[in-house]
Formats: sequence, C-alpha cells, structure tokens
Amino acid sequence: MLKYLSSSEQSRFSDLQGKLAQLMISAAEQQELSTLVSKAQKAAAERGKAIESVRQLIADNAIDIQSVFSADVIQRAAAGASGPRTRVAKVKGQPKVAKPSTRSEQVLIQVKLDKSAGAPSRYKKGQKLGKVVSRNFKQLDSGGHLVENLLKYATPLGKTYFSTPEGKAELEAFAQFVRKTPANS
Repeated sequence: MLKYLSSSEQSRFSDLQGKLAQLMISAAEQQELSTLVSKAQKAAAERGKAIESVRQLIADNAIDIQSVFSADVIQRAAAGASGPRTRVAKVKGQPKVAKPSTRSEQVLIQVKLDKSAGAPSRYKKGQKLGKVVSRNFKQLDSGGHLVENLLKYATPLGKTYFSTPEGKAELEAFAQFVRKTPANS
C-alpha cells in the first residue's frame, strides 16, 4: 500500500504507525493516518480500474503482444524477467558476495518425456550441437512431424523466437540435427 504514496507521505505514514503501535498517537494524528490510508487505497483502486480498462481494450481489439512489441523486445524482456542470475562466492572469513553469472540461458525448448529419468532435455538459443542427441528429442521425431512436436515443448521465449525468420531457420537446423544424429545411450 505504501507504494501508492509519495516518499514524504510514506515517511509520515511510518512515523504515525510507530506512534500507533506505542499507543502514543493523538486524535489529529489518527485522522492524518486514516487520510493517508484512504489516499493509498484510492490510488490502488484507480490503478486497478486503469489496468482492467487496458485489458478490456486489448481484448475488444484482439491485440496480441506481437502487435505491440517486436520479437527482439519480447525476447529481451523474457530474458530479463527472471532477473540476473547470481552465484555466491565462498571465502572463509569474508562476507558472502553475490556476483552475476556469465551464462546467458535462453531455453527455447524443454522436453521431459520419461518422468522417471533425470533433468529435462533443453535446447538453448544458439546452442552448439554435439555428436549425440537426447532420447527425449529423438522420441519427438515420429511420423515426419518433428518440427511440430518440438514446438509443442517450446518455452514462451521459444514460441516468440521461432515465429521470426531467424528462429524458424534455427528450429529447422535443430530438427535436422535431431533427425540425423544418433541418440545418446
């Protein structure tokens, strides 16, 4: 609720709340606190109405995300949505310091057909292809529908990326790799 108040109002709200907790608040201060609460609630309600209005406008006009933003913008937003990955450096006697990971993981396809096996098989954007392919991917190569089957397991980022010409080319190259490469044992 505090996010709907200015920084000075937030500070005053905290002061008044502290006085209330200590039972040292005057009637005038109680009224001031009540006014701040009402103001924050009103702002939150107005924001909620605005969001609902935008949602309705989007629905009424059948607007999708790709009509508003380019695939590149969507990919950057999706990649940044989870925030930067951090690793903790462990040094005895020193406080723990987080440092950003150097790996950029843009998982485009994630498949786990055998529920008893380990981690799912993943294909990441620009991934270097090896000498063997995962059995999960190999199992999707049935009836000549490999590309369609791979798309069923595409992440939201993958679906967006594979709708671009560059993404379609990368998906087709990966499909050829799956078709021609032996499965790992």
